[in-house]
Amino acid sequence: MTAFHDLDHVVLKDGRICRVVGNLNEPGMLLGYNVYSPSDDGDRSYKGVRYRKNFIEDERLPEDAMDVYELLPTADVLEHHEPIESAHLKSSTFGGTIWFDLYGKLVDIFGINSVGIFGSAMFGLHLTPSGKVRKDVDFVIQGQDEVGVLRKRLPQIRDDLGFAPVSVERQRRQSVRYEKVFRNSENSLEAIISRRWSGLQLTEDVVTTIRFRDPKILIPIGLVGRSSESCRDVVMSGRVTHADDSNMFPRRFTLHTDHGMRDIYTFWWKFSTPVRDGDQVTVRGSLLTLEGRPVIRLSNFVNHWLKIL
Repeated sequence: MTAFHDLDHVVLKDGRICRVVGNLNEPGMLLGYNVYSPSDDGDRSYKGVRYRKNFIEDERLPEDAMDVYELLPTADVLEHHEPIESAHLKSSTFGGTIWFDLYGKLVDIFGINSVGIFGSAMFGLHLTPSGKVRKDVDFVIQGQDEVGVLRKRLPQIRDDLGFAPVSVERQRRQSVRYEKVFRNSENSLEAIISRRWSGLQLTEDVVTTIRFRDPKILIPIGLVGRSSESCRDVVMSGRVTHADDSNMFPRRFTLHTDHGMRDIYTFWWKFSTPVRDGDQVTVRGSLLTLEGRPVIRLSNFVNHWLKIL
């Protein structure tokens, strides 16, 4: 059976293009986010079909991340696009640009079989009708062990290619936009955004964030779906460890509390690396039992929060 991993993309039989979210440990199913939909007034085209890009969180303002993602049968998949293979096939489409230079730098460091692309570039949707890159190209590095390598090498990559760290002004603009989605004022949005360390800014409007994935990190099916009636929301405070795990999806870190250690799973895709080791935080989320142990899942945009103290 074909495995579907985080940041793979699939074309469904109904024409929708979905990003695979996490590595679901459930045969015959995947967790997906509908990134592109067929639309007569779409601004881009794939295989002769016009598509529009979806911004479900921003446009529909759902109550919970579990209203954003879908459990999809793998039998509904018509095409399967994998990031590393896509980079091999599609890197020529952004040849001669800063994005190809960035791809080359990452390949030099991590190897050609550890660097992928995801999103629009997998389908040629990153190009204007004239063949120019619309905005940026999204890159992913495979392997949890590579997080520390990129953290060490990223300043030199920025210097070599002319990127900058994400500006404070850009972070503030993101914070204002995120407030519309993450609607609980207890969220430390500015601090969370400032912890997104793997961003590269080319201009005020063009920023890319290098992502990570590791196919070995599986999501048990019990962590997915709307909270059952037996679950309740809890508030818990403590000290953060294992913050680097939050580079993967779902964002995960360990909280050392007065009640022992609790694993925190954040299903907010936009909260890339939201905490650092040693942070003192308070979270509100759903208390779940996962493989016999209590964990906390943050998914509700209205009632859940992550506050850095």
